[in-house]
Amino acid sequence: MPTIDLPAALQAARMLLPGVVSDPAAATDLKNRVAAEWGELDQAARDWSGLGVDLPPTRGRVVGRLGWIRANLQTVAPLVARLSDRLPRSSAMASRVLSTQLGAVFGLLSTKVLGQFILPLSGSGTGQLVIVGPNVLDLATEFGDRADDLRRSVVLHEIVHRLQFDGTPWLGDHLRGLLDDYVDETKLDPDRIMEVAASLPGVIRDVSRTGSVKPLLDTILTPPQQDVMDRAQGLMSLLEGHGNAAMTLAAESVVADPDGVREALESRRGDLTTKILTAVAGLDVKRKQYAQGEVFVRGVIDLGGIDTLNRAFADPANVPRTEELDQPAAWVDRTAG
Repeated sequence: MPTIDLPAALQAARMLLPGVVSDPAAATDLKNRVAAEWGELDQAARDWSGLGVDLPPTRGRVVGRLGWIRANLQTVAPLVARLSDRLPRSSAMASRVLSTQLGAVFGLLSTKVLGQFILPLSGSGTGQLVIVGPNVLDLATEFGDRADDLRRSVVLHEIVHRLQFDGTPWLGDHLRGLLDDYVDETKLDPDRIMEVAASLPGVIRDVSRTGSVKPLLDTILTPPQQDVMDRAQGLMSLLEGHGNAAMTLAAESVVADPDGVREALESRRGDLTTKILTAVAGLDVKRKQYAQGEVFVRGVIDLGGIDTLNRAFADPANVPRTEELDQPAAWVDRTAG
């Protein structure tokens, strides 16, 4: 059964990592700073979000780029194995090719990611909060004194994700259920693959002309998969928008210049390397989730405050529907009962 060949994936990833080795003293200093700030940032996230009040303190770890790659590969391995079961044939070569591709993508991403709450795909409580040390250290070169604010904002964002999942009993199971539904509806038979391949050139032209990824999703996804993606869109936009809003609205007591942080992060997303990664890894969808979700979150808070927003975490039925992301008032009305 093809699954992730970890050595092959890591070998591919290493080829794409920078050759510069971080200063060990600077790395130790960063770990000490992050450790000293956990409590303050954790409290700021709880005070603003109202989530996870009874949870144990949030803790995470500072990792290198390879550590981040390894943690993500291990997390997605069970999902990859399930997808592999649906292949018309399996072989060690298929496993190696897939692993090399995944390793390359994660290798590229590892040079840009500052922090991540790795989702609990293996079961409740299995999420991991990690900070990618070399990338955070590089912020000082790029942004000078603003680097400390950037670091604290990123950690705050990821702590909010931890509170979302560990403080909402149904959320992890709901996300894992969506992934199960997606995998169950995956069609990997040769006829389907040839049909998709034949239509891709025209679809890609449509995507380039319109700037919308919808034609591509309509082509590569089955109708049931499109339904799953539609349900997932509301959830992921809520989660990412909630975390993004926290970087400004929850940061006032722990970050000197939240608006400056937002400007710095936007400039970082606009550089050439990030644009290339966006194209390679499909990150434009995630970026839209950040933007659309944050508009929704701020709109709901403006209408009814944080307690109204937290209806979204009270029941799976309250997750915003795709059409409600642009209509926060409609969502407030629907969930009022």
